[in-house]
Amino acid sequence: MKKTVAGIILLLLIAAGLYFFNALGGFNEIKISIEDLGEIELVGIHYRGTPQDESLGNSFMLIEGLQKENSGSILHTIYYVEPAGKLDTMEVFVGIEKKWLEDISGKKILSLDGHEAIVAEIEANRFVMPGPNKVKSKIEEFAKSNNMPVPNIYVDQILGPEHVRVIGIYQTDEK
Repeated sequence: MKKTVAGIILLLLIAAGLYFFNALGGFNEIKISIEDLGEIELVGIHYRGTPQDESLGNSFMLIEGLQKENSGSILHTIYYVEPAGKLDTMEVFVGIEKKWLEDISGKKILSLDGHEAIVAEIEANRFVMPGPNKVKSKIEEFAKSNNMPVPNIYVDQILGPEHVRVIGIYQTDEK
């Protein structure tokens, strides 16, 4: 009798877990397409250091503040080196498109060729959103199956708390 009750409770917990995972968008497909985004000019801050360094948080807050001041602008991040732990070195660029800023002093300008970009759209709650390696892998598979160069730069566009676009770009040189 106890085993039956435990089995029913276990099945109910699994069913509830799957229901909430689905409700949060965990089973949503990553939509991938080829887009002509033209020349992408970003202005922002290039950070190299550890994830817990205060200047990383300050960099994000500064750019997020600029993004909020310019309605319609989108936060962009490029992780060149992702940390494996809290004390590992990371390298990230955080910025917005140049067209939204008048004063770009003290900021880095980054130009990317997005004429043949591979774009992945992800819509899910952050708790069930696929990890960056899974998204990169899907983009790389798409590039190979369409006889395109495999991207070497991945630009994350934060469109909302549950909507992210990852732009895969093959850049031959840094401009």
